[in-house]
Amino acid sequence: MLEILFDAGTMALTFDNMLAILIGLAVGTVLGAIPGLNGTMAIALIVPLTYLWSPLFSIALLMGCWKGSVYGGSMSGILLNTPGTPEAAATALDGYPMARQGKGGKALKIALVASVCGAILSDLLLFGAAPPISKLALKFGPAELAMLIVFSLILVAGTGSRSHVKGLLSTTLGILLAMVGLDPMTAQRRFTFDIHELDRGIDLLALLIGLLVMSEVLVQIRHGGKDAPHPARGSAGSDRSLSWREFRSCWGVIFRSSMIGSLCGALPGVGSITAAFMGYDHARMSSKTPDKFGKGHLPGVAAPEAANNAVCGAALIPMVTLGIPGSLSVAVIMGAFMVHGLAPGPMLMVENPQFIYALFILLLISDIFLLFVPLPFLFVAQWLVAVPKKLLFPVVLILCAVGAYSTHQSLFDVRIMVIFGVVGYFMKIWGLSPAALLIAFILAPMAEVNMRQALTISGGELGVFVSSPISIIFALAAVALLLWSVFKRLGPNRLGGSG
Repeated sequence: MLEILFDAGTMALTFDNMLAILIGLAVGTVLGAIPGLNGTMAIALIVPLTYLWSPLFSIALLMGCWKGSVYGGSMSGILLNTPGTPEAAATALDGYPMARQGKGGKALKIALVASVCGAILSDLLLFGAAPPISKLALKFGPAELAMLIVFSLILVAGTGSRSHVKGLLSTTLGILLAMVGLDPMTAQRRFTFDIHELDRGIDLLALLIGLLVMSEVLVQIRHGGKDAPHPARGSAGSDRSLSWREFRSCWGVIFRSSMIGSLCGALPGVGSITAAFMGYDHARMSSKTPDKFGKGHLPGVAAPEAANNAVCGAALIPMVTLGIPGSLSVAVIMGAFMVHGLAPGPMLMVENPQFIYALFILLLISDIFLLFVPLPFLFVAQWLVAVPKKLLFPVVLILCAVGAYSTHQSLFDVRIMVIFGVVGYFMKIWGLSPAALLIAFILAPMAEVNMRQALTISGGELGVFVSSPISIIFALAAVALLLWSVFKRLGPNRLGGSG
């Protein structure tokens, strides 16, 4: 073990990898601070650029970008009440009132310190929990893995949609799209309609860029693409200092919210938005002065920032150990793993332990860098958050096209990106979940292969999927989750009918 850690440290502690973290954090902070962009969009745009880079450099860059964007979103939320990322909406509840009281600088600093604390606690949890979970996952056979993925697909069906039924529809669409191309076991064509470019399936990067980035641009254009209001030159506040006493008063809230965020990150499909609001609500309910929340209270800024940053490290636990993305951003990063020939799952830690531990080391280093990299941006945040949409959107659309084209140097992939940009636009308008579609698109091939392997081993007996305690547990959990979503939907109708 010590030899593996030494090799991992040698891999991680290079100038190139340190530079990747710094660039990722800086880019993520800037993009996260601009309303209309978010970390997932930024990662999706950067992934195509990583083809020629080493896997560790690429993943470190993407993780730095993600962590930087999570904090960057709080800048515009605090200064303008216009969160740069969805999870920063909870931070704005108390951050913006503090800015109006002349304490914008103090709010930005407690948000930064809380973000760093949440990220460190989460990454330590990842470092400690991933190895034993991965060892347990090695006991999974094809049947157990198939039932685990089926359960995960049903669980993530609620991601990004208020209706679980609409989430299931999105998940089903993702499964159908994943079946396009050559059969993984017989190499027969499926749903290609004699289009030879579809033999290799729908390109993951073209799909996610269109579904996540282009669709968001189209939605914002539909809503008028209004710019954020320009803050006053001194809006960062006259009371910018954060005292040690003030930080100590928030430490309990930061720790508890970090644990909440870590739990939300480790559960597939929950995500940082839920974590941020759960952290905020817990801080308010456990406070001796709950009436101060919403009026510019320091713990009201610290709690959601600790929670949403704690999601980042913990969300990698199911991906690294089981091959299940813990959030939408991790699903995109999982695509980057696949691009570099790394298959997430329990065998990843067996076949590439030095790589995984090197990544863990870089994550902890990125937490330390996170404390310093955003500091210069605190003084120019009021200008960064006010980039005119009429300048921003054309640049984003050009980057979308370049990113989709760069995968296979094919205009067909650009067309795929445009198609799914329109599909994602209508999905968001109709309340369907692009996130559930994307995660299902990634997981469905793994589910199919494991199901067919299990059936081949058992001679076609369906009972193989309930032949072990592990598979039975996941099968029962999947059925229970489906029944719960149905009864939850029918319950109000029945109550209404009985009255």
